[in-house]
Amino acid sequence: MSKRIITLLFTLIGSLIFGQNVEGLEHEYFTTRNSPHAQYQRFTYRYQNIPILEHQYLEIRSLDGQMIKTKSSLSPEARAALNPSLEGPYLLWRSSNWLSVRPDTTNNGVEHYVSIYNSDNELIEELDLNLHFNDTTVQVRVFNPDPLTPNNLSYGGIYTDMNDGNAGVLDSLTVLDSVTVDVVNDTVRLKNDYIHVIDFDAPYISISTDPNNWVSGRANDEFEQVMVTYHITKQNEYLNDLGYGNILNYAIHVDPQALNGQDNSMFNWGTNPPRLFFGEGGVDDAEDADVIIHELGHAISHGAAPASTNGDERRTFDEALGDYFAERYGRMSGVQSTRIFDWDGNNTFWNGRSAVYDGQKDYNTITSFWNIYQHTDIMVGAMLEFSAATTVNDSLADKIVLESLYQLMSFQSLRDIAENILSADSIVNNGNYSQAIYTAFGAPKNILSGISIEEEDKGQETPYLSYEGAVKVIFPSDETYSYQIFSLNGQLLSSGTALNELHLEDVPSVIHITSSTGVTTVLKKP
Repeated sequence: MSKRIITLLFTLIGSLIFGQNVEGLEHEYFTTRNSPHAQYQRFTYRYQNIPILEHQYLEIRSLDGQMIKTKSSLSPEARAALNPSLEGPYLLWRSSNWLSVRPDTTNNGVEHYVSIYNSDNELIEELDLNLHFNDTTVQVRVFNPDPLTPNNLSYGGIYTDMNDGNAGVLDSLTVLDSVTVDVVNDTVRLKNDYIHVIDFDAPYISISTDPNNWVSGRANDEFEQVMVTYHITKQNEYLNDLGYGNILNYAIHVDPQALNGQDNSMFNWGTNPPRLFFGEGGVDDAEDADVIIHELGHAISHGAAPASTNGDERRTFDEALGDYFAERYGRMSGVQSTRIFDWDGNNTFWNGRSAVYDGQKDYNTITSFWNIYQHTDIMVGAMLEFSAATTVNDSLADKIVLESLYQLMSFQSLRDIAENILSADSIVNNGNYSQAIYTAFGAPKNILSGISIEEEDKGQETPYLSYEGAVKVIFPSDETYSYQIFSLNGQLLSSGTALNELHLEDVPSVIHITSSTGVTTVLKKP
C-alpha cells in the first residue's frame, strides 16, 4: 500500500492582489496581535480615501518577520464592483452592491450597536455589537462546573433552582476550593489580574469584600460573585499554561447580577476594558460555569481577532467557540456532557444546546445560518471530536484552536474557519494533526471535504507537492516560477527559478513558489 502523505497548501496573495490591483483601494494599519507562534497584523480598507465598513486585510508573519500567509474579507466580486462614482462618507457592501452610508454608534456601557443610514438619511440596518451570552489566596464555595453533571444528575425534582432557594439540597453539591485575589488598602477584593467584579448594571447589588461570606451557600448574592471570579481566573490560568495568556491582556470587568434580572448574558467589547454581563432570570446565569466560560469565549475571540464578527456563519462560529471552551473546561475537571449549560439550560426555562454532532447535519446542505444558534452543534461536535481523538493531545488541540482564532475574518464560512484550524496546525504543530482535523471536520459533517488538500489541488491552477518517486513541486503551467526554500525555523536554504517542476531535498521545509503574476503559494513539506 502506498504511503499517503497529507500536505498543507496555503495560497498567499500579497497586498498587490488584495489591495493595489484595484486603483484607489488601500489598506490602513489597524492593530497587531502576537501569538506564541506568529504575528498577525490587521488593516482596514479605504477606497478613494473613503472608509469601507466591516472588512479587513490580514498579514500573518513568523516571529522573525517572514511572510506566511495573507487574508482578505473582501470578495473578488466586491473588489470588482468598486468604481470611481462611489461616494462616502462610508462604503458598505450589501446584496452585491456598494452603498454610500453613514454609521452612528451607540455605546452606553450596556447597549452597543451601530445604526446604518443611507444617503437619504434613512435607517437601513442596525448591527448589534454585543455578543450574548498585594494579593492573597482565599477559600471559596462554588459549583464546578455546575451542581448536576459532576453528580450524574438531571434538572428536575429536588434538583431545581427554586429562585435561589433549595439550599439544603444544592449546597451539598458545591465544592470548596481557593482562588487568588487582590488586597487593596487592607480590603480583600474580588479582583485579580484576570477579573474585576463590579456592580455596573441593574439590579444594583454591592460587591462583597468579606471572605467569610465567600464560603456560604448559593442562596446568597456573594455566590454568583465568587463563581465568576473563580472560573474566569481558572480559565485564564489555563490560557497562561498554554502560552496564550496575552490573548486577554487585561482584567475583564464583570457584573454577575446584571441586565435587570433578564435571563440573558452578554459580552460588550465597546468599553475599556470590555465587560461581561450575567442575568438572573430563570437559573442565575453566573451559577453555571458553562455560561461564564462561554461568554469569556467571546472575549477570547475578540482578543485574537478584533472587530471581525460580521456575517452569520462567523457569528455562528463565535457561539460554537464559546460552547467548545465551556465543554473543554468541564472535561479538564473530568466532567463530560452532551449538552451545554447543564444547569442554566436544559430545564423548564430553556433547552440549552447540544455539544455533540447529531449524525444528520451536512454542511453542504445547510442553506441558512440566519439563526446563529441553530447549527452550532455541527462545529462544536467537530472541534470536540478533534480534541478527543486518540491520536491527539487535547491541550495541544486547544493551542491549535487558539492559534486559529488570530486568522478569523468577517464573513468567513465555517469551512473557511476549519481551514484556519488546518493552517494553525501547520504553524503550531508542523501539520501533524491534519489527518485528525480532516476526520473530525470531514464526512458526514462535510465542513471540510475529507480529502487532503494535496489531492484536491491537483485539479487546480496552483503548484502542489508530489511524493510519487522523488519529492518535488509540480507547477500547473509552463511559465517559470521563482522559489525560496526555508527550514522550519525560518532559515533560507535556497532560492532560484524553476520550470515544470522543482525537486526537493528530503528534509522538512517550507517552500514559497511565486508565479509571474505575483501570486505566491506556500507549501509545507513535513
